[in-house]
Amino acid sequence: MATYMISFRIASDSDHSSRWASTVAAIRREAIGGAYWEETTSLVVLKSDKVADSLASSIFIGSEFNSTKDTLLVVNTANSTYATRGKVEYPATLDGLFTQQNALRTILG
Repeated sequence: MATYMISFRIASDSDHSSRWASTVAAIRREAIGGAYWEETTSLVVLKSDKVADSLASSIFIGSEFNSTKDTLLVVNTANSTYATRGKVEYPATLDGLFTQQNALRTILG
């Protein structure tokens, strides 16, 4: 079981409210024991037995998330693995942030 930080952006358009509500509902369903923290805008912290990629897929499939205009980021806080779905404008920057952390862990133990 790992703790995840899930951040998302739902594009503002005519079906924004529906996509936002379904994405939040899909994220909440993934929380072990129904425990999650979501006091900030579009960020949820929860525990899951899934790996980052499986968790991102489950949220994507279980919601009205639109991959052509919405963005989802799922980060495993224990090992800095992550997964994205949807529109990511700077994937190399994001990857560089996590690759550096994983490289340091490998070197420093």
